Amino acid sequence: MSFFKKDGYGVPIVLAVGLHLAILLIGVLTINFNDDSLPTPKRPPIVHATVVDISKTIIGKREAEKKKEAEQQAELAKQKELAAKKKAQELAERKAFEAQKKQLAQAKQAQEMAVRKAEAAAKAKEEAAAAQKKKEQEIARQKQLADQRAKEKAAEEKKRLEEAKKKAQAEEEAKRQQEIERQKQEIARKAEQERLAQEAARQAEAKAEAEKKAAQEAQLVQSISGLINNRIAQAWIRPPNARNNMKTKLQISFLPTGEVQNVQVVESSGDALFDQRAVNAARNMGVIRELSKVDPYVFERNFRNVVIIFNPQDLRN
Repeated sequence: MSFFKKDGYGVPIVLAVGLHLAILLIGVLTINFNDDSLPTPKRPPIVHATVVDISKTIIGKREAEKKKEAEQQAELAKQKELAAKKKAQELAERKAFEAQKKQLAQAKQAQEMAVRKAEAAAKAKEEAAAAQKKKEQEIARQKQLADQRAKEKAAEEKKRLEEAKKKAQAEEEAKRQQEIERQKQEIARKAEQERLAQEAARQAEAKAEAEKKAAQEAQLVQSISGLINNRIAQAWIRPPNARNNMKTKLQISFLPTGEVQNVQVVESSGDALFDQRAVNAARNMGVIRELSKVDPYVFERNFRNVVIIFNPQDLRN
């Protein structure tokens, strides 16, 4: 039976009814119907009742679930209402924003159109001004070209006159320069004749001086050469095998002080001892003091290296 189902209300109702019937039965049994006198009051019986929390029963739970479901439905309806209001408000705000946006776009379009018209007007004005300026510049350029041509023509005429004048002056100057050049050449010719005469006289004088110096130098060379031969002859030690006509050519190198620096045999006599005695005599002839007084140029040319032929005259046949 559905009355005693687990999730029904049968069991709690039976318990409640049973509890009330028990209390009523106990009251009836305690009444004395045969005694006319008042009954002696008795102490009321103590009933031990148990308070049942209906919220913990199945009925209470179902009521709580229904209440909770009703509250959830109410909250859901409230949220839907709030969402609908919010959506309506957003829709109104969007419509207002779109209307404002459209109004701003129209205002911007009108402003841009006004700006374009102003720019077009300014551009047309600027182009007109530029065309006028270009026209004025062209007129000024043509005038400048005309002035320039006039100036160039005047300059060419002036240049032609100046060139003619310069040409005449140049011709005159050329004639004057020719005359000056002729006079210079005449003066140079006379100066050259005089220079040649002086040069001839100088050369003659120099030649005479050179001949004089050459003669003095030859005399000095001959004198010192004779002194050298005498010194060698004095220092020479005749070897036993020396014979007449034996001769040795020697090259003697002197220092500017007159000292003998070196002696070499240039041509041998054919006798080694004779040659060595001649070399020894040249080395031992001593210092030629006269050479230290000779002019360096004369010394270098004549006495730096002296070649002599040593040919004693006192040899035996």
